[in-house]
Amino acid sequence: MKHLKKLTFGRKNTTLIKYFLSYFIILSILFFGFFFAVRSQLKNIYFKDLSKQTERRIAHIQEQFEKGLSDIDQIQSMLTKDINLILSRYKNENWYRYQAAKQLNNYAVSNSFINTIVYADLQSDSILSSGKYVCKQDGTYRIYTGSHYLLFDLNAYMDAISGQLIYLSDDTSELLIYLPSNNGAENYSLFYIISTKELENIMATDISTGITSICLTTPEGQIVSGSNSGEIQPYLSDPEKLSNGVSLNREESLFISKQMNSGFSFLALFSNAAILNQVNIAFRNTYIVLLFLALLGMILILWAMRVTYWPLHKLTTKMVHTLQPNQGYVEQLDSAFTTALSENEELQNRIDKYRLSMQKSILDSIVTNNDHTDLDHFPDIDQFFSMEPDNDIFVIKVSSAIPRKSIFWNEYLAFLEDALPGHNSCAMLEADKDSAAFLVNYTGIEKNKDEVLLLLLSDLYDETGCMAALSNSTTSPLEIPSLYENAVRASSYWSQSQVISYPEIQASLPPGTSLSYPYKQLDNLSSYLNVQDFPNARMQITELLALIDNAADHGNAFPDFFVRCVLIDILTIIINSMNRMSIKFKTFSDLYFETLYLCRSCPYQEKSLEIAVSLEKLLKTFETEHENAAIHTTQIRQIIHDNYASPDFSISTLADTFHVSIAYISYLFKKKFDQNFSDYLWKIRLEKAKELLMDTDMSIDDISISVGYVNTSSFRRKFKQETGFTPSSFRKQDIH
Repeated sequence: MKHLKKLTFGRKNTTLIKYFLSYFIILSILFFGFFFAVRSQLKNIYFKDLSKQTERRIAHIQEQFEKGLSDIDQIQSMLTKDINLILSRYKNENWYRYQAAKQLNNYAVSNSFINTIVYADLQSDSILSSGKYVCKQDGTYRIYTGSHYLLFDLNAYMDAISGQLIYLSDDTSELLIYLPSNNGAENYSLFYIISTKELENIMATDISTGITSICLTTPEGQIVSGSNSGEIQPYLSDPEKLSNGVSLNREESLFISKQMNSGFSFLALFSNAAILNQVNIAFRNTYIVLLFLALLGMILILWAMRVTYWPLHKLTTKMVHTLQPNQGYVEQLDSAFTTALSENEELQNRIDKYRLSMQKSILDSIVTNNDHTDLDHFPDIDQFFSMEPDNDIFVIKVSSAIPRKSIFWNEYLAFLEDALPGHNSCAMLEADKDSAAFLVNYTGIEKNKDEVLLLLLSDLYDETGCMAALSNSTTSPLEIPSLYENAVRASSYWSQSQVISYPEIQASLPPGTSLSYPYKQLDNLSSYLNVQDFPNARMQITELLALIDNAADHGNAFPDFFVRCVLIDILTIIINSMNRMSIKFKTFSDLYFETLYLCRSCPYQEKSLEIAVSLEKLLKTFETEHENAAIHTTQIRQIIHDNYASPDFSISTLADTFHVSIAYISYLFKKKFDQNFSDYLWKIRLEKAKELLMDTDMSIDDISISVGYVNTSSFRRKFKQETGFTPSSFRKQDIH
């Protein structure tokens, strides 16, 4: 407020008020726009994120469960061929039955999903069980649960052609039985009691903020096993919700996995209230940030007013001779600028009157530098300076074939203007009694403009007897002196042809006869170095040095100043490119000063080889420093540490991160770490797996996934190959 009073003290100042209101309104709009954007988007983001998370988790649980059943199918296949079980059927002796039961127990212990394996000899009605007590009475199997028996009618499922999940329950007990698809032997049967405790453990690990319950249900909506299953029980009574797959309401959301074996499904329930709580926390934080920004904004407004107002005040005092106390500064400046623009327009009109004559003088001086130029018929030459891509500029040199024959060059000019497209397409550069030079601006998109002009000049030769020489074309008026020079060179070949063009005789000219600065080659060199294309950069430097050497070899050596400029430009382009890459100057300072001395102070013909070698050394230093600076060891380590748990992480990920080829990143990794990428990644994953085995009670499958191995079998095999122990043995060894 102190600044505000200072700014407004002593006068009525509408300008200051307008400035304050404009800043305040803009800032307020930004604040409210930010608030409503956050409010409208934040809730949707949380809902979508949790929905996707729930779907991923329930899919992961289903994948683990189905894998467990697949492992049981493999055990079933091995048991059907097991010699101990076969002998127990045909030799009704206790020793053989003992061996068979022992074998069942071994297989049950090997799979955490199996609680009990039951082997039933259908001929002798004998039963072997690896865990729970099972007997047969009146053709029905009775499974002891600890307090009583649950009845299981195996015959009702014997005709099934695929594996089946069977749920048995009463008021106090429940069992989940898996009957494999290859169970249809006539003389025996195998079925497996699934460990519901293992299922609960798997589902409990996937419980997180927002997800309140996960459970396995039968086709009839009975809960087999789960975590916090009481939360999800009310929804199972509504068949419509279950048939829809996903059911959303104000309080909770229900997700159902794709049906599995025998119609069983996994269900997950997440709480909308948990999401809203996170949103409310975010909103509260947003309010605090907005309040802070509002206070900061008011301070910035006052500061900006002071910063912008005083320059405006000073500008007004300079532009306005007498300040009006009842007018704002903007109005007074507007009046002053209007007056200035009016005066400037008047001045511009005066300049335009002389612009044409100035352009004529420029062309005359850069082309002829003599007193023979006839510019009385020179048109408005703005078009020659337009640099339109479809406009080609030519120079035509003409001369009378008969000496001292009087030629009316204005008539020649008028003929060219009538024959060429566009308005004022031709201008006379010079003219004397026997010869003249014309500047042509040929508009249009035709590709054979030089051929059209040659035919036109041939017709004029037939009618007037005037020989003609046509230059090459350009789109830049800066090249007009070169066009004039080339037209004059072509005119020296009139003894061979009375109508000729510069491109026809260009090949016969000695190399290096034109002092044309190699701008294009230097631009190409700069472009190559900006993208670190070192092979093409070397080729371009070689081409530039060859340009200088070839001219000297043909006796047309460039002037020393020309050569020095080219060499200094090459050196400057390399150094500027290295600076843009933030390469430290001290790494190449000595080499730079040595090269600079050779380019600037030494005769090129004597030091050409040393100069070429120095430039190559400097370019090699650039290439090496770029490779070393582009990718650092710490960066690679950090990326591997952040992504080792991802199963999709590979050497190609590193290549994509640093925008290099897989071959190059592999070479660089081997150079920096003295080992292959795959070996280095496995060691990191192995150490992390060991740490989880020693410090946590996570399952082997979960540890495998957490270190980037989706295939648990592959992880177990590789772990044992590396350590000599299975993951389970390693954990037990550490405990002891």
